[in-house]
Amino acid sequence: MSTKKMSYVVAVEKAINGELTDEVIERLTALRASLEKRASRKSEGPTKAQKENMALAEKVIEAMESGVDYTNADIAGLVPELEGATPQKISPLMKLLGERVTSEKVKGKAVYRLA
Repeated sequence: MSTKKMSYVVAVEKAINGELTDEVIERLTALRASLEKRASRKSEGPTKAQKENMALAEKVIEAMESGVDYTNADIAGLVPELEGATPQKISPLMKLLGERVTSEKVKGKAVYRLA
């Protein structure tokens, strides 16, 4: 069996069973390197997309008025960058605002209001 065909799962199973061949060790070393790379990326801080989304969310909250209910379509109209945005784009933005915005379902549609 070549290293390219051995999955990480198979390598871990073999290691648990005490089958530490050179091939298993090589595959587990590659797995560790992959995990370390992923962990280092997470610790670098927010990604460019996350920063952009936070900026958009801040624009949305600045445009919202107290006591007014907003649907996803209403929010898309508040900020020019969100024009035509789908609920799949708007909902995560609103979640970024956390406790600053309340959310509820009304007739199957999400409705947001400043907290």
